[in-house]
Amino acid sequence: MKGKTLCLIAVMALAGGIALSAENTPDPRLAKQLDKLGVKYTTTKSGNYSIEFDKDDGRKQTAYVMSKTETYRGIEIREIWSNAGTFEAEPSAKDMLELLSDNDTEKIGAWNVETSDDGSYLAYFSIKVPVYLKDKDLSDFLEFASNVADEMEAKLFNVDEN
Repeated sequence: MKGKTLCLIAVMALAGGIALSAENTPDPRLAKQLDKLGVKYTTTKSGNYSIEFDKDDGRKQTAYVMSKTETYRGIEIREIWSNAGTFEAEPSAKDMLELLSDNDTEKIGAWNVETSDDGSYLAYFSIKVPVYLKDKDLSDFLEFASNVADEMEAKLFNVDEN
């Protein structure tokens, strides 16, 4: 009996390890779509896709596509995002108003502020899209997210780091 219990524990631990590693596995459907578009990308340790855009003014901006998806009423959805910058302390009311006001003018996507483990606050622009997007639409959304975030990065942080 003791042997069966240890075997069961080992199997459960192995299955848990496989599930954890699967969470960090890049989605091959997304790789296929990006490859078809000729988009150069890297994958992060989280299994997400990272695409760097060179802007006309010499700036650079990275957009990310999450491999992990979620489902809402049968629609599989993934997130595209681009970081504008990090506030070392809680963002001021003026900065938050800037982000919220920009949400009003964007036709797709929205600004998000997320607290990091180190106590800083990350400002990023996010677009949630169905997985079955056409290739060109995916490309357009990636570029759009990078453009919006890069403009806000220049405005709020006056740097070119993301």
